[in-house]
Amino acid sequence: MKKLVKLPSLSRVTPGSKATLELPLGNTYERILFVMTAAAGLDATDIGRIDVLVNGSPIQTFKNLQRLIDINGYYNRDADTITGATRIEAALHFSRAELIDAVWRKAPGLGTADLQTLHIEIEIAAGAPADIAIVAYAQVNPAREPLGAFFRIREFPASSAVAGVLEADKLPRGAWYSAIHLFKADISAVEVVANDVKIIDATKQVLERFQKGASPQKRVPVTAKATHIDLITDGDLMDSLPTANLSDFRVKMTLDTSGGVDIVTETVDTLSR
Repeated sequence: MKKLVKLPSLSRVTPGSKATLELPLGNTYERILFVMTAAAGLDATDIGRIDVLVNGSPIQTFKNLQRLIDINGYYNRDADTITGATRIEAALHFSRAELIDAVWRKAPGLGTADLQTLHIEIEIAAGAPADIAIVAYAQVNPAREPLGAFFRIREFPASSAVAGVLEADKLPRGAWYSAIHLFKADISAVEVVANDVKIIDATKQVLERFQKGASPQKRVPVTAKATHIDLITDGDLMDSLPTANLSDFRVKMTLDTSGGVDIVTETVDTLSR
């Protein structure tokens, strides 16, 4: 039977520090909810980088709280909220409700039976309220399982001094790519090329049309901030792109203006890679 439990207290929950949550081992973690409060007033800018670390190494990284909220919003997950400037709720989703059946949905949960450590680090801005507090809750499966496959989330900066096509050809290979989120407001078209074969060749509007019709969970593109490449809109992880044997893997973005792009990748991976 699944459990919903309050997690141990975070350490160093003070402005200008990196708060740390050390998770008890043994359970399989499906979702972790953070409730952040401050009577003095609180907003998303008070929370910076968020890292999930397994045995001391990051497996998921979010540039800041807003990035986590945006990605959760894209997948149409239960809403992260900022209430009355005194309370923020935001969740890390390890199991994935957007997948086709219960077996797939549970598969990426973080089993911990074979881990030495699992912890989460949250940067708190120096200007955050002095009375900030963070409490964490987890939905867990108490079955003792090894880590196995999980979603690795990473960010890679890119930039172009001019408008036009920007090519990213140094993305890591080895894992299966399920989604790539390109955080720049005015990327109007993308191509994904694997061994000289175009896997994706579409405008932003066409990509969003298919994403809004995804099944079993429709997507909600963050169109004012990003262009999304989503390879699993039918909820099947086997539609992800394997890259271990690729000699050529490129993402081409058409930028309507010059500037920087944050490339956020979601891959199905294991610790052995």
